[in-house]
Amino acid sequence: MSQDIVAGEWSVKDIVAHLAAWQGEVVVALERVGHNDNQALIDESVDEWNQRRVSERRRLPLVEVIQEFHDTHDRLLALLAASPEERIPLGPAGWDETSKLWWLTEHDTEHTVAVRAYRRRLAQQQA
Repeated sequence: MSQDIVAGEWSVKDIVAHLAAWQGEVVVALERVGHNDNQALIDESVDEWNQRRVSERRRLPLVEVIQEFHDTHDRLLALLAASPEERIPLGPAGWDETSKLWWLTEHDTEHTVAVRAYRRRLAQQQA
């Protein structure tokens, strides 16, 4: 998971690190909304931000990256569950493509495709 390149220049570990970083950033954004602070999520290009966050996590053991992913996911779900509905950043039509959270599910799905393909390749090699 740390060695095999599965998407661009990223391993599965890098993808998990990337998803954990974005989930953590959404947690921060939701907390800001709760304090009426609508500051932008990032102040650099998305590509630069992505590269920096993945690079920061490459030195970590795989187990720590996976733990961060689970921790940020749990924090995100807890924060959404505890947030008053009017504070959740949905779009004008609710949960649709204008929602600030909609992109997160689309984003995760995009990366899930690469991870599933990797898992299929491993299963075929072991068969």
